Amino acid sequence: LFCPAVRGTDGQQKDTLNNIRATGEFVVNIVTEPLAEAMNITATELPPEVNEFERAGLTAAPSAVVRPPRVAESPVQFECRLNQVIIISEQKGGGNIVIGTVVHIHVDDSIWREGNYIDLEAYRPIGRMMGSTYTRIAELFTINRPPSEVKPKRN
Repeated sequence: LFCPAVRGTDGQQKDTLNNIRATGEFVVNIVTEPLAEAMNITATELPPEVNEFERAGLTAAPSAVVRPPRVAESPVQFECRLNQVIIISEQKGGGNIVIGTVVHIHVDDSIWREGNYIDLEAYRPIGRMMGSTYTRIAELFTINRPPSEVKPKRN
């Protein structure tokens, strides 16, 4: 899921949400530290006729299952089909929750490791906190789960 906001300048829905409603499909491209500036350009409130890929210097790659393109530079992309849009507020600064079903996942070989895991230090994803504030992974730690207390059923 992700949460597109209502545009602050005119109170209209962003093109991303309009496109999802029209097609029933979308791609979630995970943003990394090297892609942060390009992502910020794509977040600009632009008219529908402006190509955000071109404006941000990103490459549109064909998806495997859905119609919308992927961001080729993103090392992880989730191709999704729309399940539901939940409207939080239609007022300026309001937003929506877009929930989809992942139908295909792309993971770049540069971050995939044997043993079937993603190397987070190589990946370097970022996350949006609020407004113009983002976070990066600065320190990783592991907490092992305690053993299960549920006894297996015997037949």
